Amino acid sequence: MKYTEEYRISSHDLAHNNRMRPSAILRYMMETANRNMYVQKPSYSELLRQGYAFLVGRTHLCIYGDLQAYDTVTAETWAISEKGASFDRCYRLLKNGEVMAEAYCVFGLLNLNTKKLCRAGDVALAYCTDEPLSISTRFRLPECELAVVGEREIRYADIDCNAHMNNTNYPDMLCDYIPEIDSVRVTDVQIQFVSEAPLGERLTVKMGPCEEADKTVFAFETLRTDGAVNIRALIETVKAEPPVGV
Repeated sequence: MKYTEEYRISSHDLAHNNRMRPSAILRYMMETANRNMYVQKPSYSELLRQGYAFLVGRTHLCIYGDLQAYDTVTAETWAISEKGASFDRCYRLLKNGEVMAEAYCVFGLLNLNTKKLCRAGDVALAYCTDEPLSISTRFRLPECELAVVGEREIRYADIDCNAHMNNTNYPDMLCDYIPEIDSVRVTDVQIQFVSEAPLGERLTVKMGPCEEADKTVFAFETLRTDGAVNIRALIETVKAEPPVGV
């Protein structure tokens, strides 16, 4: 069983080429999950009051088609049956019944008092469940040299209610460093979240391109000022056709 919501895409979700930004796609997906939690309980706020919080460990977003301003989309989300310390969730965005994007996220549920991860059954959750998508959640950076391409300070526009960089903002941040981003389409985003980036943190961004036959994969690693890894990521791009109209 899947939880669904319907949205109309905002013009502010588009990039320069009139295609929806990867970060915007993730936001619609995550918003749908938050609404699922609000309806089926416990909500995110209720979990916090109980002393628990979901932490995203890995995200794999696959983008199959273009979404444009004022498109009506159906968003689907569902939890995967809990196993061990893993609380995974899947997502889809559909336009006219066609799947335009899918994502698989691996979550942990943290006990904020003990700072330990919960295991299946430790906390009563009533979210709808269904079969997992066939999207790989394994993550490994390819063998390519990463060079420092810039620094990025975490500011007010980046953070969420926990005062650290929201997971949906990372694709936009990384795409800022992809050369000629205006001439490509992002088709795949994988992120491994290692440590948080709080307000005021200054990240060092490292990147390396890995050329393939019909696409380019950019590998990323961001480091905090204490030297700790913040995230590792892979972003796949293909040559884009001319910008589409609105």
